[in-house]
Amino acid sequence: MRRSVLPILVISGGIAEMWNKQHPEKKMNTGDSITEVNGIKGNVALMLEKCKSDQTLELTICKCLTYGHLVADLEKLMLVKGCGPIMIRLSWHDAGVFNGSDGCPNAAMRLAGGGEHAFGANAGLPQVAIPLLQAISDKYVPKLISHADLWTLAANVAIKVMGGPDIVTHFGRIDAQSPSEGATAATGRLPDGDKDAQHLRDIFRPKGFTDKDIVALSGAHTVGACHADRSGFEGPWTADKLKFDNTYFQDLLNKTWTMETVKSGNKQYRSGKEMMLTTDMALVEDPKFKEYVMKYASNQGAFFDDYKEAWVKLQELGCGQLRDIL
Repeated sequence: MRRSVLPILVISGGIAEMWNKQHPEKKMNTGDSITEVNGIKGNVALMLEKCKSDQTLELTICKCLTYGHLVADLEKLMLVKGCGPIMIRLSWHDAGVFNGSDGCPNAAMRLAGGGEHAFGANAGLPQVAIPLLQAISDKYVPKLISHADLWTLAANVAIKVMGGPDIVTHFGRIDAQSPSEGATAATGRLPDGDKDAQHLRDIFRPKGFTDKDIVALSGAHTVGACHADRSGFEGPWTADKLKFDNTYFQDLLNKTWTMETVKSGNKQYRSGKEMMLTTDMALVEDPKFKEYVMKYASNQGAFFDDYKEAWVKLQELGCGQLRDIL
């Protein structure tokens, strides 16, 4: 997505200072953005050229539309609503539909009428996660950021707010404009919770992930919970579903897990109030996966490092060249 606004980074000197002297009633401040210059909007290069060449300027200014304000709004949302886990799931499912040939993080899920919006694996995301972001989307999209980049950033802010690692976000994802621009089919895109270790490899290997990546990414289950009306499974993975740490791996190794059948007919494992899916238990049943479970259970720093690497790879599946700054 091409940048469509000019952020005001400093006031002293240049266009901002001149404008403020000439238009004290429309004074701009650091953190504001210019959205239109003499009738030109949506193209920063042309807007800058107008600022340099035109003798008279008529500017449209948007107050407080910067990356810093966006992050602050996202942090407030996570803290007030406690919705960090579902933001991680939103980003994961937006990007994870990549199967090695098609599908990419392009926010196609927000578009009703079939496609990713209707995928069973995405149940609850169009109905809960996307509406939670609506006010922020209305404020910043498309002036500052695309929906797809916003979902990516929201997940990374959520991870940090919940105590997890600081994850770099790259920008430039282009939003789908119709459901047909999303993944062509749901089959084989995302893992099913009632399968085994081989299923995890079958899902993740075509995306370019190793055993280490699979286990590290599974560690995101340290936050959040399953909901019967969305996945057919029930309960949180850990005691504190809003704390991003290595408890998930410690619990896999140290707790006694008993298989149960929930109301939906699905089988899962339980230990007290916490539960695990069969794909979670596969991580300790498979010897190669278990090596990483043991590593992360004893070394949270190693988990964070490997998670960051795998997570950024996931968020950029199927993307072209992205940029470092918004």
